[in-house]
Amino acid sequence: MAVFLAVVLVSSGCARPAPQPDEAFRPAQAPEITDDLGLSGLLPAIEAQRSALLKKPEREMRFGPLTIRQGDYANALDQLATELRAPSTPEQKMQFIREHFDFYELYGAERWGRVLLTGYFEPVIPGSMSPTRKFSRPLYSKPPGLLTIPLAPFASRFKGKGSLKARAQGEQVVPYYSREEIDGKGALKGRGLELAWVDPIDAFFMQIQGSGTIDLGQGGSVHLAYADKNGQAYVPIGKFLKEALAPKPVTMQGIVDTLRAMPPQERDELMFKNPSYVFFRRSQQRAVTSLGVPATPGRTIAADGAFAPKGALVFMQFEKPVVPDIDSPDATPQEAGERVGRLVLDQDSGGAITGTGRIDLFWGRGSEAGRFAGALQAPAHVWYLVPKIATQ
Repeated sequence: MAVFLAVVLVSSGCARPAPQPDEAFRPAQAPEITDDLGLSGLLPAIEAQRSALLKKPEREMRFGPLTIRQGDYANALDQLATELRAPSTPEQKMQFIREHFDFYELYGAERWGRVLLTGYFEPVIPGSMSPTRKFSRPLYSKPPGLLTIPLAPFASRFKGKGSLKARAQGEQVVPYYSREEIDGKGALKGRGLELAWVDPIDAFFMQIQGSGTIDLGQGGSVHLAYADKNGQAYVPIGKFLKEALAPKPVTMQGIVDTLRAMPPQERDELMFKNPSYVFFRRSQQRAVTSLGVPATPGRTIAADGAFAPKGALVFMQFEKPVVPDIDSPDATPQEAGERVGRLVLDQDSGGAITGTGRIDLFWGRGSEAGRFAGALQAPAHVWYLVPKIATQ
């Protein structure tokens, strides 16, 4: 599960009202398909995705006004997997995709063809199973009193509006505790929900990523996966640091460095400006997506499931960041990058990914992946692929 980087979002003109789910896609001419990673690494991700779709074959996938059964989409992925295994050339494989899939363009933040692409990764951070001076902030499991309240049953006007997260307070239902109430005022302290203790800044950014591995030292570790969230609005704290970081771009590493230079109280006050809070669960697998399959580095994306169907094959064109060597005096991303195309899979979701204007790309595991994920802030052109059987 991805919950994503605290960045300053950018947008462009030609604005129109945000689309409804059935207006999020439109048919488009097939673009020239390329893949900067090559197609060999795509096969395992497709096979895992196919298995996930077949668990509920009758469920519908919506591409704007068009729907297709998950079982039918899984069959199309199976045919593609067969082609990827075949001894054909990359050009022939790309031609197979053009012949068997239609391309549906995703609406962006304010216009067609411009989606903000950001990155996320699986952090590996040091920690402890008990609190210490260094590892002072707990990561919590999902509290038993966290309620999920679907809105649609209350009135027809709430149809498609999702649900609220809340807690009971006497005879009332109130919003669940904010980050400040949990980390600053100890709202969950002493309930036995602590999974591990880590550095406060590491805790904050692990919640933004949505999963990670805690390195306990001496070969021990624990994998934590996303369990739930408090339902409070996600606020990117990068927007409060734009002036402090100028003229450098607002990146994850820049935010981390700034937080580490602050006094603890000032640091916490800034982090509390993002009231969104994520709960975890222990997992035997690393980086499990909301679709229930492992995240594949460079291939898994997170999008808002209210608009874009989980399980779909996607083609993106975007500018890949260029990150200097970590040992260079100023290891910040360069502004210019290489324009690339890539086939990816919609497998994940996250609290910061709402509407059609933003997609997150999973970069991988560890600090090196984090450097690239933190540098990725680029406009992308995005097409979802629909088997031609659905449009005939």
